[in-house]
Amino acid sequence: MNPKFLLITIFTIIGILLISGCINEKKMKEKLGDEILNIGEAVPEGWNYTITQDFVGEVTPADGYGKIATQNSEEISVPHGLWKPVAVVNFVNPNREIGYYPGVETEKKYNPSLQLYFYDITQKQMIMEIVDKEKIYSWCSPIYFDETKNYVIVTSECYINSGINTEEAKNYYSPLERSLKAYFNKYKDAN
Repeated sequence: MNPKFLLITIFTIIGILLISGCINEKKMKEKLGDEILNIGEAVPEGWNYTITQDFVGEVTPADGYGKIATQNSEEISVPHGLWKPVAVVNFVNPNREIGYYPGVETEKKYNPSLQLYFYDITQKQMIMEIVDKEKIYSWCSPIYFDETKNYVIVTSECYINSGINTEEAKNYYSPLERSLKAYFNKYKDAN
């Protein structure tokens, strides 16, 4: 085989792959609304966030709590009774550590954190019915967090500060919650 032809073929294939990657990235951004893509505007100093989407499947473990699998085979839990969301945004403040409950010994370190699940707004009525019905469960039941023109946003007590509900944990979490609520207000009636 001619070396020039081989090089041209290789560069052509690389070019096609790069272009298709850019197109796929653009499509991904088009799928998500600005309230998700620009959520970094609402994140207070010290907090980090990651957006996860394009889930490859749903897993229902024996305990009945749903999980979703990501492209890299990571499993993410879903609030009890709900299904695969459009996206999950994870927030964590790695600069702070919160203690577990007083009197309970644990080696694990906890950081202030929050997971938000974004569902299409057309599913709001069904989600609100599930939120109301699932209140009977004591753990990982869904909680309505907020909504925008495009999404209903859900979390769970077990996804706020890893389920730690002490005053210390609430104090670290509350600035993030206030900032996100103000941010989502901008998208309630946006065009």
